Order: sequence, then C-alpha cells, then structure tokens
Amino acid sequence: QDRIRREARTLHMPQTATRALYRDILRTAQRWPSIRRAKVIEEIRAEFRENRNVKEPEQLQKLLAEARTGLAALRSQSGLSSKASDVDFKFGDF
Repeated sequence: QDRIRREARTLHMPQTATRALYRDILRTAQRWPSIRRAKVIEEIRAEFRENRNVKEPEQLQKLLAEARTGLAALRSQSGLSSKASDVDFKFGDF
C-alpha cells in the first residue's frame, strides 16, 4: 500500500513541476516587451499542448530542459533576470 502511494506521488511530481514551469513561462511572457507577445504566448501554449502526453522520461527531461532554457531567455530579454547583463551603449559624436 505504501509502495503504491510512493509510486503515485512520483508519477505526479513531474506533472506538478511541469505545470509550475508552464505558469512561470506564461507569467514571464506576459511581461515580455514585444509586439509579438500574444503570438509567442500562443506558441508556448501550443507547444505544451503538443507534448502533454509525453511519458518517456528521457524525452520529458529533454523537453523540460528546453523549456527552462526558453524561460531563462525570456527573463533575460524582459529584463526580469538578475543575471541579465547590463548593456552599455556609447554614442559617438555625430
């Protein structure tokens, strides 16, 4: 009985983590300063929808890694990341 419960929790953990990542990506995309914001959000939703039935652990880990990389890129481009580098523009005399 305990073993079954542990296995059930293990099966749901990736779903919980995936949902949290999905929500985090969508929240970040909402703040993304682009005229393409709505299109990007729809593409994110479509990609998660396409892959919602992936059960193979290796494939799932690969997709989650790609999603985390995408989230980091969105945060960086949005200025929401503490790791986002400061850009220093220097204008010469015109």
